[in-house]
Amino acid sequence: LNDKLKRARNAQKTWALTTFEQRRQVLRTLNEFVLGHQREICQVACRDSGKTLIDATLGEVLTTNAKLQWTIKNGEDALKNDNRDPGFMMMYKRAKVIYQPRGVVAALVSWNYPFHNTVGPVISALFSGNAIVVKASEHVAWSMAYWEQMVKRALNVCGHDPELVQFVTGFADIGNALTSSPLVDHITFIGSPEVGKLVMKSASVNLTPVTLELGGKDCAIVFADADMAQCIPVLMRGVIQNASQNCIGIERILVQEGAYDKFVAEMERRIKTVRLGAVLDDGDAGVDCGAMVLSNCFGRLESLIADAVAKGARCLVGGHPYAHPRHPRGQYFEPTLLVDVTPEMDITRNETFGPIMVIMKFKDEQDSLDRVHSSPYGLGSSVFSGDRARGRRVALKLRTGMANVNDFGVNYICQALPFGGVGISGFGRFAGPEGLRALCVEKAFTEDRFPFVKTPIPPIVDYPIQDTEKGYQFTQQIVAFAYSDSWWASIKAGLRLGKLSM
Repeated sequence: LNDKLKRARNAQKTWALTTFEQRRQVLRTLNEFVLGHQREICQVACRDSGKTLIDATLGEVLTTNAKLQWTIKNGEDALKNDNRDPGFMMMYKRAKVIYQPRGVVAALVSWNYPFHNTVGPVISALFSGNAIVVKASEHVAWSMAYWEQMVKRALNVCGHDPELVQFVTGFADIGNALTSSPLVDHITFIGSPEVGKLVMKSASVNLTPVTLELGGKDCAIVFADADMAQCIPVLMRGVIQNASQNCIGIERILVQEGAYDKFVAEMERRIKTVRLGAVLDDGDAGVDCGAMVLSNCFGRLESLIADAVAKGARCLVGGHPYAHPRHPRGQYFEPTLLVDVTPEMDITRNETFGPIMVIMKFKDEQDSLDRVHSSPYGLGSSVFSGDRARGRRVALKLRTGMANVNDFGVNYICQALPFGGVGISGFGRFAGPEGLRALCVEKAFTEDRFPFVKTPIPPIVDYPIQDTEKGYQFTQQIVAFAYSDSWWASIKAGLRLGKLSM
């Protein structure tokens, strides 16, 4: 690991001197490769994670191309020198913020989207002038060699050192070694709150800054006046896509009383028709939901469902692992519909990361907010309403890092927006200008606006100070002169300054 970090740091010294156009050339090369090899990339992601080709296209390829395109078109504007107003006292200075690369950054990424979660941090790191070491999950280690080869070849054909990007796989010991290394200048971690705390503790050894994305218990609030013809298909995808192994997957649907029964009936009809299978076999072309990455989560999912049922919920569909007749070793969980769920049930507070649709009932706006905020997570959220003002009002009251009105997850396709949460969903942001700038040192910089005007030290306050009281009165009048609300007060302060200087 240390050898990889050192090679990355050595390569970064030259990379930091590249122009934005040179960096764009690398990203354009990568973008063209992804566009030309969509099926191959999706097949690799499917083979390693069990998802469907459609889920791979939407979650792996589309999101990656969106990030590439936004960075190519807007990255320079996000990182160019930011001129600031120096204020009255410093009007003879130029003041700006200069975004300088940190050096070598690390990304420890989750297994649910092996391509996008791996390549996304690489895009931001390279464009901001950094080298990067990516620690992939051991659960999707098989595909890492392909992603690494893809990125390194893009660098190589553009004439840059492929050592800029390093990939490592392994277990917790490798992750700890990476997060505690003094050779790492920034850490992005995508995972659970429990492991996120360990990452923070490890990073604290060297006070390495961290960005933590720790999952969510995302809600969708559906008011009775919502357009159900649009809302229901969107929420089906929010739950079923990628077997709901999404940090921003819809894990709680709150439906207003007047629409509750019809909503539940329609979801029951739909979820009963969801087909499980593997898309890499021609015989399984009709597949809606793929396998899950982790089989050891099944007991936890069944336990959460059992707890809810014991406390009054109804499990209308599914609720158990599924033995696929053609893929007996596949890790499948039945698409599940759990209704009449209430906040005291464990499933409303714990991330499931499985294809379980949880439906709750609410009365009014405040009741919906109270129920949502019973969970300590605060990543994404959705509000569906035919009343635009109410949709916006409720969305802005939600204690989450992201909110969508009449939609699900589209903030992630809008790569101009920062991605991240509050509460135990973590802190810091990636994507958007905020994500690029997080990988930079925000250096405050001043210089003389005119070569013949420099900061003077008046004799009255020059060391050694001859008269402390007189010196204090002088500085007091400087403050009054510069910051008084009225011109008359400033003029009087200026006259006093003249007298004190004599």
